[in-house]
Amino acid sequence: MSTETKQDGSGWLCAAVVVLACYCSLPEALVYHQSRLLRAPIEPSRAVIEAEVDRAAKAYKLPPKLLHALVKVESGYKAKAVSKVGARGLSQVMPFNAKRCGLPDAGELFDPVSNLRCGALILRQEIDRFGNLRDALSVYNCGKVKCAPGQQYAQTVINLFTGKG
Repeated sequence: MSTETKQDGSGWLCAAVVVLACYCSLPEALVYHQSRLLRAPIEPSRAVIEAEVDRAAKAYKLPPKLLHALVKVESGYKAKAVSKVGARGLSQVMPFNAKRCGLPDAGELFDPVSNLRCGALILRQEIDRFGNLRDALSVYNCGKVKCAPGQQYAQTVINLFTGKG
């Protein structure tokens, strides 16, 4: 069997799962990920996004509650959010950071899974670099530690993370 035939077979399988989901109760996450693989336009539900936040946090050894706080502050859980300076997606990652995360282009930042993993990777790198959450969050937000908006942002995320916000 040629590679081309195998790829076509996989596509049909993914499509069959999506169609089957219309007629029976398949887990929502399965339907979302199958559609994602097919590059079919699909908006993930809040439940799927929250599960992906947990998964990304675990992958980069972050407390899930911390990544949830970051996503809530950054985008309010809106997968297609774009800031006035051009940050994209749930984690509000700047396009120039796509390469840092191993993404082929900045367009991938609108994919919720890629965006969450990229945001989690950047936060993990900044925590490891600075050794404390407050400075890491400030740098995540504005690119430097000594930045008043970044420090306010860090406090907001920390308050949500610790239950004080």
